[in-house]
Amino acid sequence: MKLLIAEDDLTCRVMLDAVTRQWGYETVVVADGEAAWQALQEQDPPRLLLFDWMMPKLDGLELCRRIRNQKTSDPPFIILHTARTDTEDIVAALEAGANDHIAKSFDNAELRARLRVGSRMLDLQTELNRTIGHRKRAVDLADQRAQELEQQKRELEDTIEQLDQVHSQLSQAQKLESIGQLAAGIAHEINTPTQYVSDNTMFLQSAFSGLMAAVKGSEVLLEAVRQGTAGPDEIAQFEAVLKKAKLEYLQKQVPPAFEQSLEGLERVSRIVGAMKEFSHPAQEKTEVDLNRAIQSTITVASNEWKYIAEMHTEFDPELPLVSCLPGDFNQVILNIIVNAAHAISDVVGDGAEGRGTITISTKQVDEQVEIRISDTGTGMPAEVRERIFDAFFTTKEVGKGTGQGLSIAYNVVVEKHGGSIDVESEPGQGTTFVIRLPLQEPAVGAEDQAA
Repeated sequence: MKLLIAEDDLTCRVMLDAVTRQWGYETVVVADGEAAWQALQEQDPPRLLLFDWMMPKLDGLELCRRIRNQKTSDPPFIILHTARTDTEDIVAALEAGANDHIAKSFDNAELRARLRVGSRMLDLQTELNRTIGHRKRAVDLADQRAQELEQQKRELEDTIEQLDQVHSQLSQAQKLESIGQLAAGIAHEINTPTQYVSDNTMFLQSAFSGLMAAVKGSEVLLEAVRQGTAGPDEIAQFEAVLKKAKLEYLQKQVPPAFEQSLEGLERVSRIVGAMKEFSHPAQEKTEVDLNRAIQSTITVASNEWKYIAEMHTEFDPELPLVSCLPGDFNQVILNIIVNAAHAISDVVGDGAEGRGTITISTKQVDEQVEIRISDTGTGMPAEVRERIFDAFFTTKEVGKGTGQGLSIAYNVVVEKHGGSIDVESEPGQGTTFVIRLPLQEPAVGAEDQAA
């Protein structure tokens, strides 16, 4: 497959040319964006493209936009090569038209894998175009199902767009040091159902072509019967068409394909719903169902704990609504769940030999709502317990935490909501955080009144 590389750094350009040729690519190498654009105007240009972001004459983003402005049935697959790895930069690259990105400090194995993904996507696009070119019309049921699937596809695209918006808002407002890992986990959770919805869509499009051939064959045979010219040859031809269409196979495989697609869409919708609730935009206190808010946070953070811990919930179904700041409350729960997962990981490692347990319960105690979050992690000695709510205090290794998580939790629960947050823990016995929020707004103190 042809590969176009645009890279202004000579050393990097020579290295990329060498390794990609070793991998079997027919590589075209240029030194700037304008030269890359000219190469794409030639007959039979490369469709797999690897561009540097920062280049003279025409940078990678503008080159992506110019390429995407060209209307074509065979769009190229663009990988942007950049040292910029912030979420906002990645979003800008994708919005400009890049299909993927890779950091400057890449590993050869990673680059090779991403190029293979691009090659597969281009092959699938070619096959898809070929299939669409042969499609004419379907039988009533297949047409109805295809329309339903198209509607589901549009809903999935709308859902992903909404998720992008929520993710963007969360990225701007998020105060957690773990936001990058959280976003990566969400993307991983959505990728799997999205992939098998895509695979099933391509399968159904192929099945649609076979059904069309069978319909056309039946029309030919019917016309021969009407004309009185139907004979063994016509019947044999029709039987051959039916055999090629593999109707018996399609009868078995098409219904499960629809079921799997619907399950995938439902899973994505569930994750997006949790994301929406988790990143609640309210800036003022509102009546909140804490059970639902906690469950949404559990879903959003599932990639943090699901490999090393079992999650148990004991929610009071009669729990009253509580006036609070939804986004801040969700952040508190997320901080504690992530800490619990880290503590359990210190005990069980990657979970291969057994997993720990995180238990979250809610109940009403007098005029307060009590939330307990317990884990079977390492526990804490007294000298650590006394300082866990101090700003910048952390027992984690450098780069894994800033010590802000529990300090933020204390500020949200105590200062913003007039509640309390306590910890029960002993070394080797795990940890339990106890959060209590008042059902009624705290009375304004004399000091506040004077102010």
